[in-house]
Amino acid sequence: MERYNDSIIRRLLTLVTMIFVAFTFLGCNDPTISDMEARNQRLGFFIEQELQRSRNASQITSGTVSLPPSEAVDMEAERRELDRMVASGDWQSLFD
Repeated sequence: MERYNDSIIRRLLTLVTMIFVAFTFLGCNDPTISDMEARNQRLGFFIEQELQRSRNASQITSGTVSLPPSEAVDMEAERRELDRMVASGDWQSLFD
């Protein structure tokens, strides 16, 4: 009888151990963890999009940017006027 009880206990322990291992490998499907994983995936996707946009923007703006001729002439005239004011010592009026 004792052998029979040992056999039953051994089989029961084996079954409990197998069930425990199965739950360990399958996970418990906690909704909080699922929400965190989904949020991390969305965040990673958003970061990847922003990186792609910044790469595209840097490729577009990496070329030489030049002003239209009319604005360049106006800026050159303003620079000459400021140089003249500084040379004549009238630059203090710029801050008034």
